[in-house]
Amino acid sequence: MFNKADKSLLSIQEQINKFDNKASSLITIVGIVFALSLGILDTFNQFAGIELTVDLQLKFSLLIIFSIFYFISFTVELVFLILVIYPRKKKEGQLSFTYYMDVAGLSKEQIKELLQESEANSLAATINQISINAKICKQKHRFLVIAIWILIPLFAFMFSVFFTAIL
Repeated sequence: MFNKADKSLLSIQEQINKFDNKASSLITIVGIVFALSLGILDTFNQFAGIELTVDLQLKFSLLIIFSIFYFISFTVELVFLILVIYPRKKKEGQLSFTYYMDVAGLSKEQIKELLQESEANSLAATINQISINAKICKQKHRFLVIAIWILIPLFAFMFSVFFTAIL
């Protein structure tokens, strides 16, 4: 059975996976909305080759401003969502049998020695892994929260572009 440290580690790893899944879903949703909203860019063609009245100049200016803010919001949104799912690298230091990059560079004999060392000090290895995963989880959470808050201006500017284009 699992001890408290193992349960804690599994709980943190599950939370990391949940954050990754949420970010992946949001990337998909935001990407689909962005692709659908690109059709609004045809609205800029209605201003080509005509003399703009004051009202049309205002509409065109608003359309450009809202579009710029929309594309900036979209870019920032994607950056934070990608930061959530971007793989983290282990800090320099002692080899760990729980980090795949460390294990990948070892011979089978070195892996055996590392596992034997770890068995002798299993709790310390688990505590170290809990600490590393908790820091990763905290960072992913921060990036995901920021990305969710950026959805507000993203959709606000998207609707602003849409309503400016149709009015």
